[in-house]
Amino acid sequence: MNVFLTKPNKKVFPKVLIVIIIFVFIAILNLFQNQFKNFFYFVSEPLQKTFWKTGGNTSNIFVSFLETSKLAEVNKELNIKNQELLQEISTLQNEKMENQALKEIVNIEQEKKFQLILADVMGVDSYQDYILIDKGSENGISENMPVINSQKVLFGKVFKVYKNYSKVMLISNKNNTLNIKIQKDDTLSPPIYGLVRGENNFTAILDTVPLDREIKNEDVLITSSLEGTFPRDLLVGKITEVQKDDLKPFQTAKIELFFNLKQADKLFIISDYKVEN
Repeated sequence: MNVFLTKPNKKVFPKVLIVIIIFVFIAILNLFQNQFKNFFYFVSEPLQKTFWKTGGNTSNIFVSFLETSKLAEVNKELNIKNQELLQEISTLQNEKMENQALKEIVNIEQEKKFQLILADVMGVDSYQDYILIDKGSENGISENMPVINSQKVLFGKVFKVYKNYSKVMLISNKNNTLNIKIQKDDTLSPPIYGLVRGENNFTAILDTVPLDREIKNEDVLITSSLEGTFPRDLLVGKITEVQKDDLKPFQTAKIELFFNLKQADKLFIISDYKVEN
C-alpha cells in the first residue's frame, strides 16, 4: 500500500506525471487544433493587417531579422547610386544654368553692345556690403568694371582684383554714391536726377532731388551715367517712401534696391565700359 511512498518512487512520480500531462496536452491540441488556430488568427489579425499594409506579413518577420545584414548592404548600394544620380542631376542643372547664362550674355551684348564676362558668386561680406566672384586678372577683370545680372540690374563695381577672383563693392556699400535718373512715363518733362547713397546692410537712400520736382512711391531709379562709372539705363531700385521737408534744399526718399543676393548665383562683368574722366 505504501509502495509510492518509497524514495525511488518519489523521484519517478513527478516525471511520470509530466509525461502524462504532455500527452494529454498534445491530445487536446490535436482535438481542438482548428479552434486554437482560429483564436490565434483572431488575436493576430490587426498585426497581420499592419504588416500587410507595410508590404510584409507576420511570416516575414523572422526572415527580415535573418536578412538584416543583407538589406543593410543593399541599402548602402542604393544610397551610393542615389548620390551618383543626384550628382548627375546637379551637373545637368549647372550646365543648363550655364547655357542659359550664355544666352543672356548674347542678348545683353546685342542690345547694349557690351562685352560681358560671366562669373559665379563665391561669397558675401554682409558687414561691409561686398561680394566675391570667381574671376580675376587672368580673366581680363580690372577695377571699376560694372557688375550686373541678366535683367540688367546693377549690383556694383569691381573694387579689388586678384589673380583668380575679385572683390565687388555693392551699390549699398556706405562708401558708394551713384548718380541716377528717375524713370518717368512723361517724356516731355525734364528728367529728374538724384544721388543714391549706400547705407550698408544692403540698403540705400535717394538724395539731392530738387524740391520742385515731383517724385512718388514706386518710381523706378535707373543709372544716369553722369559720374562715368556705370552705363546708363541700368536698373537700380524703386522709391518706397518720399521724405520732403521745405526747410531743406533737397528732398530724399527711402528706396528698395533691385539686386537680390539670394538669386545671384551668376553675374556679368561689363569688361569694355570705360570710366569717363
